[in-house]
Amino acid sequence: MSSLNKPREPWVPRHERCHPVQKAYDVSFVHGYVAPGWESLAQVFADNFSKGELGASFCVVAGGQRVVDLWGGHVVTGGEPWDEDGMAVFYSCSKILTAMVIHRLVADGQMTYDAPLSKIWPELKAGQAGGTLRMALAHTLGLPVLQQRLRTGAYEDHDYMVGRLEQQSPLWEPGTRVGYHPITFGFILGELVRRTTGHTLGRYFNEQFAQPLGLDLYVGLPESLFPLLAPIHPYQPRREDPVRRIAKDSQTIGSIPNLWLYNSGGWRTESVNELAGVKAEMPASNGAGNARALASLLAVFLDDRKRLQLGFNDETTATLETVSAATHRDATLGCSSRFSLGLMKSMDNRHDPGADGFIIGRRAFGHVGMGGSFGFCDREAGIAVAYVMNQLGNGILVNERGQALIDASYRAAGFERIGAGEWLPPIR
Repeated sequence: MSSLNKPREPWVPRHERCHPVQKAYDVSFVHGYVAPGWESLAQVFADNFSKGELGASFCVVAGGQRVVDLWGGHVVTGGEPWDEDGMAVFYSCSKILTAMVIHRLVADGQMTYDAPLSKIWPELKAGQAGGTLRMALAHTLGLPVLQQRLRTGAYEDHDYMVGRLEQQSPLWEPGTRVGYHPITFGFILGELVRRTTGHTLGRYFNEQFAQPLGLDLYVGLPESLFPLLAPIHPYQPRREDPVRRIAKDSQTIGSIPNLWLYNSGGWRTESVNELAGVKAEMPASNGAGNARALASLLAVFLDDRKRLQLGFNDETTATLETVSAATHRDATLGCSSRFSLGLMKSMDNRHDPGADGFIIGRRAFGHVGMGGSFGFCDREAGIAVAYVMNQLGNGILVNERGQALIDASYRAAGFERIGAGEWLPPIR
């Protein structure tokens, strides 16, 4: 067994203090621990393996401890089992790590939400046009994609991407439209961190968050850990799949979805299976870890002492819980979207068969990763939840596997229903 992600935090119990997963449903490939009252989540996790799951980890923190800590399946079909400490790339869940760095710097007074970006990054055209950090975090800056054709390997070269971003005029007046920035989000914020601290975002996160918390989460995976990373398996489309709007819109040459998916410098879904694809820092999209580490990171917002020690004041927490930007038609995703500063809020797109969703609580904040991974914290429900897997599902946001785990988590936490697109606490 590797030494990764051992429970070094006093408020997270060791495994022997938890309860082994019951095997009444006879699933030998699911392992882990659940606390009394949370047993139903083990069944949901196991059921996902009949819905296309290959290998995965799932964790829930509540009441100052891990109440669910599950892993199971295989690294590859018919191959070695998913290890207790196994890791995978979780794509845009990386934005959770990135947002925490930015909010820490704001709380420390090193950055300001509403100052023009040109004060930190004078060469950035979007900053010269009035773009602010708040807009960059809320996906309203106007730089969701780059129009200039990117050279091969562009995403693995931060300086190259910085140069392209500086030259790109915003696609709309900054602050006037919501359009998810899937990749550029990370390079923009990463450069702001570098200019502010003198360190890359990945290094800053490692020194200020991962190491103090004892968590193996990475933006820019150390080469020595690459053998521990489970390979990502792309989703294989089926005839019965509904046509996703993002896929349809991407067929229009020059559109935002088209540029996002096809002007990528040769980047592919499985590029993260190569050392170069995970060693480089892509703060929006190539973070790596497992559910236990990601849930533990988010759980700092459930512990006021730990939250304050990490530099997050009450204003930071309120900012993360508050919707900062919302639209019925996201310029990139083509469906409704809602964001706090740097993170996603609940997105209920069940009425739209061509769209994906992420239904969480009204005060919850978090993010999803392409293919279905997610992490979120809900202080009202008292839970931090994360799910990381290596078999991508259909779509960009959460699919049925992930939403089933989210729904089960809320029910176990005492929530009873979804109303107005969000999980709501019981009426007292």
